[in-house]
Amino acid sequence: MKRSVLVALATLALLTPTVTITATSAQAATGNHVVINEAYLNGGSTGATYLNKYVELYNPTDAAVSMEGWSLQYRAYNSTSAASTAVLHNTIPAKGYYLVKGAANSSSGADWSTSVTPDATTSTSWSGSANGGQLFLADTTTALNPATGSVVTDDDHIVDLLGYTKATTFEGHVESAAGAVAAALARSNGVDTDDNEDDFSLISTFAPTNSAGVTYTADPPPAPVEKTISEIQGTTATSPLVGVSVTTTGFVTARYDTGGFAGYVIQSAGSGASLDDSSDALFVYSSATVGSVAIGDYVQVTGKISEYSGLTEI
Repeated sequence: MKRSVLVALATLALLTPTVTITATSAQAATGNHVVINEAYLNGGSTGATYLNKYVELYNPTDAAVSMEGWSLQYRAYNSTSAASTAVLHNTIPAKGYYLVKGAANSSSGADWSTSVTPDATTSTSWSGSANGGQLFLADTTTALNPATGSVVTDDDHIVDLLGYTKATTFEGHVESAAGAVAAALARSNGVDTDDNEDDFSLISTFAPTNSAGVTYTADPPPAPVEKTISEIQGTTATSPLVGVSVTTTGFVTARYDTGGFAGYVIQSAGSGASLDDSSDALFVYSSATVGSVAIGDYVQVTGKISEYSGLTEI
């Protein structure tokens, strides 16, 4: 039998010619510049909050900033090679955000991109594992290759840099918190002191925001509706309530706790005296409760209606 499952709502390629550099942008010294604001680095992993990784930028200034000719670049925590780049476009509004969508490690987590349109999408997978990584926000699309160690003096191209966990390139000190599937690295109030350890921390409540100001909000699951078994079954071969969460009641008339069925049949009280076009019995697929009911019990059950091999079940 098919079980009903309630799911909780949990690419940086395009390499261009290499430029070797040793420092971050002069803009960083003033703090009056676009920053890497939030980074969710383990999207799609088992237990992940979201399906896709993302990097959220923030513009703390009073004027919109064009992203044309800019890029978000990534390389592994211990890499000394040129970074991979994701080309950015359009603008980031004053006191606004800009959202870059990354890849997914696997298939776990809520798909935030169904309701929040990213401003840019990376073209290949990028790490974000517990080993760490190096993220550069650059005002060029040329792949950069900063030196190892602290990179906080003036440079023509790196606008902001985040080195996390075991990263060998960072601002001030590496952000040392280990990566987590249900946490993101976040900057406090857009402040950039040129020290990753001071500026970033792990947070467990977070959501991506794009340049239109739309923030992902998980829709709460709909409240179950009360239905009789005959209303659930309907008068055709398929229930009219497939996919709907319902609550119904009935007497247990059969139980299958062995043989792989993992469920039981319930029937409406007082039914069976007359024939009509709908059934008054319903199969309940529930390995968690089949062992606790007995034939003759009057029970109330709640779950999502589905069809399996011609059988309506909850």
